[in-house]
Amino acid sequence: MRFIRRLLWVALRLIGILSGVCFVLYLYERPNPSRAETEQYAVYSAYLEPGLTGESHSLGSRSGLVVILSKTTVSDLFINNTRRVQYAFLLASLRHARKRLPGMSAWPAVNLLVVNLRNANLQPKFTLLAQYRLATETDAALRFMPEFERKFPGNYGYHTFSRVGFNRDLSEAFFYTEHVCGLCGGGRFVYMRKTDGKWEIVAESWTWIS
Repeated sequence: MRFIRRLLWVALRLIGILSGVCFVLYLYERPNPSRAETEQYAVYSAYLEPGLTGESHSLGSRSGLVVILSKTTVSDLFINNTRRVQYAFLLASLRHARKRLPGMSAWPAVNLLVVNLRNANLQPKFTLLAQYRLATETDAALRFMPEFERKFPGNYGYHTFSRVGFNRDLSEAFFYTEHVCGLCGGGRFVYMRKTDGKWEIVAESWTWIS
């Protein structure tokens, strides 16, 4: 019995040391929080803008209204469910996505998991050629009703975003997004890279599509 207790004590001590090392390593490798907070809007905007073609199943239209959920979320599928369920979805789907994104370094994925331990409120800091508005979760619940169209005329549904996971020098970005547009839509992980000062989509990994 004494041997088992000693073994457990050693195991717990090793776990504590390992956790401490991982925490220090993360603090060293994580991007500057204030810079990341600002840069994420450039990432979101660079992702949305090329998709505003006005075509069927596109992300919207430059002549219409782009609607974005005002609170970051892992998945609209669980928007009215617990945070625990949302995060479980992120963990389960991220493993599959990583296999489809072999060119991405590990740190954006690690940072994505850390920063999405909590949700955040988005601000009107997007840079788009189209008009856009932020919608509440109450608005999103009306997406199949006439009230949604009256409040957001010319919309192509709405977009949700997770918080963005960056590498240390903010040259890689990784996030989850969903486009909910009535009977159509889809969710995907997006990996982007900054080249010559511009964010560009490198690869995507779908989780669902309809």
